[in-house]
Amino acid sequence: MDSTWTEVKRLFSAALELDEKERASFLKVACPANDAVRAEVFALLSAHKSASGFIDSPALVDLGMMSEDDLNNESAVVGKRIGPYEIVRELGHGGMGTVYLAVRADDQYRKQVAIKVVNRGMDTDLILRRFTMERQILANLEHTNIARLLEGGSTDDGLPYFVMEYIEGQPINRYCDAQLLSTRERLELFRQVCSALHYAHQNLVVHRDIKPSNILVTSEGVPKLLDFGIAKLLSPGWDADAGEITASMVQLMTPEYASPEQLRGLTITTSSDVYSLGIVLYELLSGRHPFRLASRQAREVASVVLQSEPKRPSDAIADFESRISESRDEGNVTSRQPPGLPTNPKAALRNPKSLRGDIDNIVLKALRKEPPRRYASVQEFSEDIRRHLDGLPVLASPDTFGYRAGKFVQRNKVAVLAASVVVITLISATAITAWQARVARQERAKAERRFRDVRNLTNSFLFDFHDAIADLSGATKAREMVVKKAQEYLDSLAQEAGDDRELLWELSTAYLKLGDVQGRPGFSRTGDTGSALQSYEKSLETRRRLVALQPDNTEYQLGLAITLSRFGPLFQVLGKPASAVERMREATAITDKLLPGSHDLTTYQTATRNPAFLGDALAEVGNYDEALAMYQKCLTLAEQNRAPFPDAAVKHRFAVCRERLGFIFAIKGDYQKSLENHMALATLEQELSAVEPTNIEYARAMATGLDHVGDAYRGLGNYGKALENGRRAFAMYEDFLKQDPQNARGKKDLGDCSHHVAETLLASGDYRGALAMSQRAVGIRRELVALDATNVEYPDDLAESLMLTGECYAAGRNPARAIESFQEARAICEPIVAAHRQRIDYSRGLARLYTDMGNTFVVMHNRNEAEIWYRKAIDLWTELQGQHALWAKDLNLPKEVDENLSQIHSRKT
Repeated sequence: MDSTWTEVKRLFSAALELDEKERASFLKVACPANDAVRAEVFALLSAHKSASGFIDSPALVDLGMMSEDDLNNESAVVGKRIGPYEIVRELGHGGMGTVYLAVRADDQYRKQVAIKVVNRGMDTDLILRRFTMERQILANLEHTNIARLLEGGSTDDGLPYFVMEYIEGQPINRYCDAQLLSTRERLELFRQVCSALHYAHQNLVVHRDIKPSNILVTSEGVPKLLDFGIAKLLSPGWDADAGEITASMVQLMTPEYASPEQLRGLTITTSSDVYSLGIVLYELLSGRHPFRLASRQAREVASVVLQSEPKRPSDAIADFESRISESRDEGNVTSRQPPGLPTNPKAALRNPKSLRGDIDNIVLKALRKEPPRRYASVQEFSEDIRRHLDGLPVLASPDTFGYRAGKFVQRNKVAVLAASVVVITLISATAITAWQARVARQERAKAERRFRDVRNLTNSFLFDFHDAIADLSGATKAREMVVKKAQEYLDSLAQEAGDDRELLWELSTAYLKLGDVQGRPGFSRTGDTGSALQSYEKSLETRRRLVALQPDNTEYQLGLAITLSRFGPLFQVLGKPASAVERMREATAITDKLLPGSHDLTTYQTATRNPAFLGDALAEVGNYDEALAMYQKCLTLAEQNRAPFPDAAVKHRFAVCRERLGFIFAIKGDYQKSLENHMALATLEQELSAVEPTNIEYARAMATGLDHVGDAYRGLGNYGKALENGRRAFAMYEDFLKQDPQNARGKKDLGDCSHHVAETLLASGDYRGALAMSQRAVGIRRELVALDATNVEYPDDLAESLMLTGECYAAGRNPARAIESFQEARAICEPIVAAHRQRIDYSRGLARLYTDMGNTFVVMHNRNEAEIWYRKAIDLWTELQGQHALWAKDLNLPKEVDENLSQIHSRKT
């Protein structure tokens, strides 16, 4: 039947292009052996010819001439005709048109159809174009799960209409709830919708209005995708929404299901449909919208969607159940149901465990705000769901050993069960042995010896093996596995430690190493900053307890200072520099007392490192003078206490001091002193690398020195030297990352260096090269944001590179693309600045961004917008000046902004 209808449609369309006198001969040649097809085409041509009025009744009443009030009155329309069809009732009324249920009125057949006509008063050029496009789109789509176009026509006064297959069904969310479908059944049904949309995308159609009410499910359980009213064609003939007005499209879309780029009015691609599908799936699985929306106004929806992140669907269910339980406790579930929850609690109350893990990750990947971080296509989205249903690893979940092992267990339950019996037997035997040791006095000594042996073995594996591989290239995975396997053991052991000082010391050291692997800033790590903070807190709590038990123990005091020093860099990346200052002052005070007269290498290294970390935190709150004093103190301590210690340790301490001094001199605008210190850093680390070629930290520190040497040369205006050193560092960082692709530190280093090289290229006038390199930095920094949501430096770095990308576009005379990059950077920066007022460097970055936006709007001759952003910039610059927090290279910007603002104002008046 489908192939016959396709042939009828093809011949009908071809015949319409011919003169009436030529149609009969054309059809005789085109289908000589199929009288039924030819007769159907003749019938359609006859109906098309007779459709002289918009809607004609047998009494010759022309509904095309009826008033708008009569058309809006359903009873006045029922029984009227549109061509050969008689209206039964209205099905729906939208922004562009009205859809009626109708039947064929010429007795050929009485099959029900849906007819969509343009609303009177909406026949503008834009709406007529959209209506024509929708008809063209539907004519090209033949898919089981897409409502089919039957025919179309126009009224005498030019208003188009078209006839579609009538779908009798329920919106997909109501159908799932009514049928009480399981999570698996909902996912399988949803994949059919994905198939339909993927087919549309293959035909260069973006739907742009995916929502439950546009996905009806028939009584047979077949979903049908409807309403391509605001769809977009990607074919060359319909280039980039030609003729469309963005504001009009915003009015026609459904805000609560729109993607962030739709809400911003940016370019729409198939990725927008992926996002909308993600919202639909979120609702199907959790029973609620991913965002708490106070209204459906596009501006208010955009504010919520662009500034907040959705909960995991499993957490949304758990939150719903908790709120419903609270309502039950108050005596009435129905009347006291919390606002914003589904109206059908039984349908929405599901087991959150069924969504945890893969499903949560799949849905949230589809809902990423940045299109490149979503699924690349609807097919990839659907395929990830299939892999989950088949028990296979999915793209949305991290590819860890534990994750793949879990999937293996699900697929091989019998074999794993047999192995588990053996393990359980061994565990049970161990428990029995321990019980016997407790109750049998004669076995107690033996049990204690075994316990010490287990501790010694664990410590040897955890510490000795870990330290042996810590500086090797490509060791991130191995370090992660070694230490992570010990976490459960450590937590269990901590509960049994009591006041056993030896055991408490071992635990505090183990938690410290665990935190280092999870997320120690500046070192090889897996990128889990939140878990690192928890591990360091456990180490700190245990070591404070040890110092309280034995205040005069210098080992315990040094251990406390070492743990405190971990919080300095960690609080910085979490956007809490004041907390970093507090912890580092305490750590520095301890080591200042321990260092004099000490010949312990660890004490020397810690005592000279702590002032550097304290200086870092002071610089971030704008206290540059005290920061410089701390860096100089670091250098003085390294010099005064160098005699007893190995040459490598001394050189590395001096290198650390030189790096910090170079950093603070750059902030103060003294690039010559910055250059001298960074060149000393690179030289010292090169000497260390020559002695220990396999030590990745020395090699990485050398690359850092070269990177900063390039920055200093750029500050001095020597772009040739800047690029030479920057590119050399870039090549080294690339090599490090190839050896250890999972290393978050390696990714950050490469992203930072890419950004610095791009800055140099832009300063030298090579804006094309700068654009390519800044886009490389953006890509790397997006990966880091996805890796660790708790590290506030990652999104700030991303915003910085997006701002640089915008500056490259502006230099290349592409202000529209520049504003697009600036707006994305602003969406990231503003929430960060609002949440982290302590970090004045974040405020400074936002002030520069506002200034860039003002400058670009001036180029676009949009003085009103330019004035808005200039005023925002002035407000922030004023606040920063009050804090004495301007960096040297930005000292002239506030003055320039004020002058530009004055010029704009004078031109207006």
